[in-house]
Amino acid sequence: MTTDLITQTGLSRYDFLELLGFSWKVNSEGYDYAAEHYAPRFENPELRQQSETALRDLYRKHLPTLQQWQDQTHYEDINRIWAAHQREEKERREANLLWAVHPGGDWDAGAYSDAFESREAAEEWVEGRKRLTDEHGWKPWQGRLLHRETPGGEWAEVPTA
Repeated sequence: MTTDLITQTGLSRYDFLELLGFSWKVNSEGYDYAAEHYAPRFENPELRQQSETALRDLYRKHLPTLQQWQDQTHYEDINRIWAAHQREEKERREANLLWAVHPGGDWDAGAYSDAFESREAAEEWVEGRKRLTDEHGWKPWQGRLLHRETPGGEWAEVPTA
């Protein structure tokens, strides 16, 4: 990754990638829609609490650097970096949740696919997938129910009946 460009922005790598993803949404959806529905989830508390005007100014200020970074970074690297960032963002957002489901099979997008506040919510999700399988004749769901004892801890499979 062209880290010198990121360093020049004064943003953390994480916040730079949040702004990069936001810029893609602006390009495809327009600024107002992107700001309303896809606002960056910055790790910097000051950036998280900024106003709409401040976000617009930040976006405009760093857009040339975001574009330059993309021009200097191979598209396969951008895809890999973005996928890793999305996994990290999801894990940060769901770090406090203790229940999850893994879809089964050889799934490399992370340790789990969806996390939940309770076992009941996770089991309800699994039952919903089983109903969809029955209704549509899909391949049976072969995922796993997961639990961890502490927020951010390691996931362990939970035996189910």
